[in-house]
Amino acid sequence: IDRMGRRDFILAPGCDMPYDVPRENLVGITHVVHDEKATRHYLEHYVHRSVDVTVEMPDYEHVDGALVEVFTIDSATCAACGYTRAAADEAARALGPRVEVVERKITTPENIARMQRLGLAHLPAIVINGKLAFSSVIPGRKALEGAIAAAL
Repeated sequence: IDRMGRRDFILAPGCDMPYDVPRENLVGITHVVHDEKATRHYLEHYVHRSVDVTVEMPDYEHVDGALVEVFTIDSATCAACGYTRAAADEAARALGPRVEVVERKITTPENIARMQRLGLAHLPAIVINGKLAFSSVIPGRKALEGAIAAAL
């Protein structure tokens, strides 16, 4: 808001908002916009906490083929996430059985922990054999197939 100013500024949750967002979160974002002083105070004292969940990460160095992890809000409820998942599935079909696609929805603490361990900041994201390949973009077919083929 500081960077954009308040004239002609629209604050929106993005392309979609999961159906089960707690009501308190919606009230909270309203307070952020309408009570700037309280928000600044909160942010000055905010301490980020990592999700404290034990999670087993894939052994990326010993993947036989290509492990394509699609990190999403939820491909069933987020349009961009659904298109990204579909692109990954289509590329896997085109490249054959050595390509495995796994969706990692951030609706579980384990997948949030996975995102943190991989250093992911934006969704949807595609990780191929442990390396971020696409972030906050729906890749074109050639680009995605090329990235997966390089991992094979």
